[in-house]
Amino acid sequence: MKITIYGNPGTGTSTVGKLLASKLGYEFKSSGNMFRAMAEEHGMTLYEFDTAAQNDPKYDIELDNRVAEYGKTHDNFVFESRLAWHFIPDSLKVSLVADEAETVRRVAERDGLSPEEAKKNNDLRIATYLERYPKYYPKLNYPPADGEFDLVIDVTTIVPEEIVARIMVLAEERGK
Repeated sequence: MKITIYGNPGTGTSTVGKLLASKLGYEFKSSGNMFRAMAEEHGMTLYEFDTAAQNDPKYDIELDNRVAEYGKTHDNFVFESRLAWHFIPDSLKVSLVADEAETVRRVAERDGLSPEEAKKNNDLRIATYLERYPKYYPKLNYPPADGEFDLVIDVTTIVPEEIVARIMVLAEERGK
């Protein structure tokens, strides 16, 4: 089974993805990790590569092609990504959502930032996605509507283990 997890910064996509993959005995993949590896392949720091990607769509497109190819050639994985749900259409698609105040709190705690800095960082990242993705993929709905997903979970007040349990119930139902 292929499972893709989408969510904005601070919704716990990496935490949930890693835990889910571990419980299922699946491989965990992250487009963020792939992006970091691509920066290294291109001989750039992450900051340099991110700046280049904001100015040249070839880097995002290269990443998206890698995600799509992985989805076509592999099975039994959990893929955490902003767009894997789109590029791996035969996946079980999960969206994690949370109140903005909670995502800001989580990012501030995780990254050692003030709440103001965390909010600014979250807002900047989301604005970048909103600018880049529709430009590169005009037929893509971004941000995606809840109807794009098989399961939408509000993670504001629940722990990762409970989120994983909900996903596993749906995965088991779909696996039958």
